[in-house]
Amino acid sequence: MAVLMAGTPAADEQNVSSPRRARRRLLAAAVAVLAVAGAGSAGAAELGTDPSLVPTTTTTTTTSGDLSSTTTTPTDADSPPETTTTLAPPPGFAADEPLPPATPGLPPPELTDAPPPAVAPTPPPGADDAGRHQAAAALRAAQVALKAGQAALRARQQALLPVQKVMFAAQAHMATLDAQQRLVADALTEARTKVKRIAIAGYVSGGDSQPVDFLLRAKDPVDLERRRALVATATKARKEALAGYEVAQRQADGELDDAVRHLDEAQAAVDVAQAAVDDAAASVSLLQAAVDNAQQLLDVANATAVVLPTDIPRIYLDAYKRAAQLLARRQPLCHVDWPAIAALGRIESNHGRYAGTQVALNGDAYPRILGIPLDGTRSALVTDTDGGALDGDTTFDRAVGPMQFIPSTWVRIGDDGNYDGIVDPNNIYDAALSTASYLCRAVPTGGLDADDALRTAFFSYNHSQAYVDTAMLLTQSYRSMAASVS
Repeated sequence: MAVLMAGTPAADEQNVSSPRRARRRLLAAAVAVLAVAGAGSAGAAELGTDPSLVPTTTTTTTTSGDLSSTTTTPTDADSPPETTTTLAPPPGFAADEPLPPATPGLPPPELTDAPPPAVAPTPPPGADDAGRHQAAAALRAAQVALKAGQAALRARQQALLPVQKVMFAAQAHMATLDAQQRLVADALTEARTKVKRIAIAGYVSGGDSQPVDFLLRAKDPVDLERRRALVATATKARKEALAGYEVAQRQADGELDDAVRHLDEAQAAVDVAQAAVDDAAASVSLLQAAVDNAQQLLDVANATAVVLPTDIPRIYLDAYKRAAQLLARRQPLCHVDWPAIAALGRIESNHGRYAGTQVALNGDAYPRILGIPLDGTRSALVTDTDGGALDGDTTFDRAVGPMQFIPSTWVRIGDDGNYDGIVDPNNIYDAALSTASYLCRAVPTGGLDADDALRTAFFSYNHSQAYVDTAMLLTQSYRSMAASVS
């Protein structure tokens, strides 16, 4: 099923042609600015926190045309200001309009049929070691082969030097000839070259028997006559080349003939040695590519290995942690932690492993994870809102990506978590940061370190009490492991 990533040329083309989609992007930008600006000021009084302990900020908002720039400057000199420039919201936009659920339907069928456990499972020790050890062994073997190839290249380069030296000496000797000798030497060189070419051609084509074989393959008298003419022409060229060489030799004295032969032989030796160097260099290039490929495979093996004692692949744990850290800077009163984000990642896609999905080193999940059609039979009824741009479905919306956002929510809350300039629900860094933003947005006046507030945030993500109960149990389980993976 074709799915267009947000930010790709195809998606951008559809965005340009769809006023409704452009309006959603404006709404998303406005909500993001308002959420960041509002969370820092209202929290101290409403949480009962000592205002002196809350980082204070100065927020400046400027508007020019359709652009709105918000700069938040902390009083702490060690914290750099954060500036967000977005499209200004369209007229009539309600800033406090609530977000729809991130994922109003059930998780993907595989996870629905086998609900996640209340406590995150602990893989047996060494569960991922075999793959990593195999990848590491392959990398070491490739590195050994590369070193051997590099040594062979250096040896051939060294072997080239003395033959080049001989050739340079022969060229220098030829440079001392007078004008008349140079003309004779050039003629002799040209004649030798012609004879060598004819000799090589004759060897490749079968030697002295070649003309006879060529004539015997004639299909009819006309073809025989054509072949006879070609053989005659070739024979004439051969005789002329040999005659020209004899004439050139007679014109050159013995010393000049030796000099020309010496230079010719030296050039031939250089050509052979240079060809050996070129072959070794090409081999080294292939071996280097093999090392690079093996290194990437090892990186992937490490990134997808489970971080014990959790059941979370390393790259997903990194995404959850980075999302929590960034939200701690943007909205310090929210207190969203990575275990809460991880709990939703476990429920929604088994940390991106649903149906054999894999992950690239930049966080992209492939193939893309799509939830069930939100057609009202097993879920809420949500008709298509994105023209299939994100979920490939032009009839009903589907939840998308490892955190299972529906398009109408993603367009308002989606964020760039890996700073690649693309906001994609199929990227775990983008999806994890957007999940953290969503949870903080759902409870803008309280910290999510309180269970009641976290329950409210989870319920906003999916309006199911069973979903909330499972998410809370998973959060507590991951929190109990947090010290071991920090």
